This record gives sequence, structure tokens and C-alpha cells, in this order.
Amino acid sequence: MLLSVPFPGSVYAALRIAQTIKAARPDVVCVLGGGYVNTELRELAEPRLFDFVDYVTLDAGERPLLALLEHIAGKRSKTRLVRTFWRDAAQVRYTNFVEPDIPFDDVGTPTWDGLPLDRYLSLLDMLNPMNRLWSDGRWNKLTVAHGCYWKKCSFCDVSLDYISRYEAASAEVLVDRIEAIVKETGQTGFHFVDEAAPPKALKALAEELLKRGVAISWWGNIRFEKTFTPELCQLLADSGCIAISGGLEVASDRLLQLMKKGVSIEQVARVTKAFADAGVLVHAYLMYGFPTQTTQDTVDALEYVRQLFEHGCIHSGFFHRFACTVHSPVGLNPAEYGVTLQPLPADGRFAKNDIAFIDPTPTDHDGLGQGLKKGLYNFMHGIGVEQDIRSWFPVRVPKTTVPKRFVERALTMAR
Repeated sequence: MLLSVPFPGSVYAALRIAQTIKAARPDVVCVLGGGYVNTELRELAEPRLFDFVDYVTLDAGERPLLALLEHIAGKRSKTRLVRTFWRDAAQVRYTNFVEPDIPFDDVGTPTWDGLPLDRYLSLLDMLNPMNRLWSDGRWNKLTVAHGCYWKKCSFCDVSLDYISRYEAASAEVLVDRIEAIVKETGQTGFHFVDEAAPPKALKALAEELLKRGVAISWWGNIRFEKTFTPELCQLLADSGCIAISGGLEVASDRLLQLMKKGVSIEQVARVTKAFADAGVLVHAYLMYGFPTQTTQDTVDALEYVRQLFEHGCIHSGFFHRFACTVHSPVGLNPAEYGVTLQPLPADGRFAKNDIAFIDPTPTDHDGLGQGLKKGLYNFMHGIGVEQDIRSWFPVRVPKTTVPKRFVERALTMAR
């Protein structure tokens, strides 16, 4: 039995499932993997986890699972397992017999065969239009490419396999998979779950969908880069794209450069407007609390966001508080970002991911965060878009330094 744990909130349920199955069928081999495992359990040393599961695997699962199947069949020893934790008496062992991963072109088509798809609950947990897509209804999940083609952002886990190893599949293979999934499920909605779907691959995919006359609705995550011209955005919309999300992060050119995001605010304005004009819902991931972010940076960021809403560039957004992770460039090289990391617990034997840090920049991120979220929520509902940006903050803040017509001029220059 394979249990994929994508997020911290899934851990308890996964262990209860494993516990229940083991109680009824102790002979069933249980294997734990997934996004949470791949990021937070890379230094696993807690033997009690193996009271619930037999093995824990890291990163792309195809090769580790093939090795495990051979081991269970008596054709491979434990010393030749791949990226696998297991318990030896009271000790946790990690074995990584190096073998090449399965090429992304060859990993096969996802299947939901045997699952009662008509009985799954549709949950509406918030009114944000992009968040509704995640949970209100069902979408076939598919990946355009493994990893991230950019893999430079300093807040991201760029050192780990799910980001660092980039492999794309051909458009023909992707549409073959799409057609097979539609035939199996009877559902034509797709969520491409890439970290950042590459524009070149999306263009080829759109052309192949249109060439074959395959009618689907799809959405996914991208980088707001200049390759997404108005012509490409329209092509993607014609192929069935209904929504895209992308990282504007801290809307500050200084901080975007420090993040190595590879985009500017002017560029984001043009790309988002091109998607919006093509009839595509645009969601912006936003961030506050990044190292060296000042109060002025924060006020200016909300002003940029206000102008993007004012000119119909974005329809939805969400502010996240920056978290430093041990596998990100900030966590690996904190001095480059002006911060000092707090020590991790000396006896930590289970999860290790978020790490506290000290930023000497005197910014009240808690107080400012309230204003960011309040302002953004109202902008999404068309409320207060003309107000002075300072009115949203519960603390005294300086006047914005952003020119009032910044986004308007950026869009005019694009014509």
C-alpha cells in the first residue's frame, strides 16, 4: 500500500490509515512518500514512525518503488534499495543504491480506475476564486514537466529533486495522457500541478490540443515572464486555459531581484494583462516578511497590487508570510540575505523544514500583514480600489512612493 503525504496536515490521516490497515492485515507492506516526506523527512531518524509504515521513500517514486517490489519479491537485497528509509531493530537506516530515474516521458499515465469519483465531496472553504478551483469540484491532475525550468528563486527548495531535476514530456505524449484520462474518468477538467509550467511546453501542448480537436478546460501555475505574449496567452485560452496563477511575491523590484525571481513589476503587469484580456482568470501569489523588507517596501507592494486590480490585470491574490526553509538558498546561505538562522532543536529526529531567523530590519510584519490581507480582500471585491493605500493598515505607515500611473504607463509602453 502506497501513501502519498503532500502536506503537513495530511500526516496524521496517513498514519491512521496505515494503522488501520496494519491492524486488519499485518502482512500488507505500507510505504510512505510524497511532497511532505520529500521536503521535511530527509534526515529521518525517528524509529517510531515505522510502527505504522514499513518504508519511507524520497523524491520521484517510480525507481524506489520498482526497487522495493524487487526486494519484496526476493530479487533484491535491502542494500540495493533506492532512496529508502527502513528500520533495523531500533535504528533507522537509509539506503540509496544509485540508479537512474525513470524518464518523465516514460512514467506513464495517472489512473483513477476503481475509485468512486462521483462520491467525492466538493468543499468550498473560502470565496477566493482561485482557492475555489482547488477544492470546489474535481480536476484531473497532470504534470506538464518534472521540476522547474527556472529553479533560481531564493525562497524555494531549489536544492531538492522536485525542483532541481527538470524534464519535460513531448506535447504528443501529454495529449495522449489527457485523452486516456478523459476516456477513463469522463471528466475534461485538468489541473496542471507544475511548480511553474514552461511556456514553450504549454505552447506546444496548446497547439497539439487544437490540432487534435481535444476540448478540455485547464489551469495551472506559471512564472509571469515576458515569453507569455498576448498572442501566446490567446493561444492558451483557445486551447482551454481558464485560469493561471503565478508569483508576484513581494511587489518590489529590489526584493524581486534579491529573490532571483527573474521578473519585474512592469513585466508582471503586461503578462497578467495579456492573460486577463484573453479571458483567463489571473491569481497572484504574494509574500511579505522577506529578509530586509522594510515598511516602505510593504506599503509600496500593496500599492502595486492595487494598481494591478485597478487596471484589470489580476482578479485574485493571496498574501503569504515568508517562511525560511532549510533547503532554500535563504536557508543555505542566510548571510547573503542579511539574516541569522536560529538553531534547530538538537534532538530533532523527525521533520525538519521551516527554520526561524533573525532579521535586523525593524519592520512590524504582523501588523502590516493585517493591512495587506484586508486591502487585498477588498480589492478582489472591487471595494476601495481608489482609496489611499495607508487606510488599510492598522498601524501608522508612510505614504507610498509608487507613481500613481505606474501600471498604466507599463501597459501603454507594451502597445
